[in-house]
Amino acid sequence: MSRIPVAGPRLARKTALAQMVTGMVVAGAAGLMSGPKAAAAAALGAVAIVLGSLLLARALVGGGVHSATGALGRLLLGMVGKWVLVAAVFVLAIGILKLPVLPLIAGLAAAVVASMVAAARAS
Repeated sequence: MSRIPVAGPRLARKTALAQMVTGMVVAGAAGLMSGPKAAAAAALGAVAIVLGSLLLARALVGGGVHSATGALGRLLLGMVGKWVLVAAVFVLAIGILKLPVLPLIAGLAAAVVASMVAAARAS
């Protein structure tokens, strides 16, 4: 019996957890260094990536088995959805909430690095 149907959702959960923990650590550090607005910005940057990653995982893992073309289409649709969601959160954070940009990018970058490390450790 293949463990692939179980491994996909498990990896998605581990990746999201790693992203969230890393993002909150960066948010705490930003809060200590620059105040509550920086902490909120870093946390929001990490949350944007976590939500985008969950959206991507849902597109990839959900829906059962597909042909190679269907799987590639789901991958592309998930990636576009992820980055559109991240861009929308950034527009909201910078344009409406007036949060500082550097901590926002730091939270995003930390969450992306955490996802790469989690994926590398899983393989």
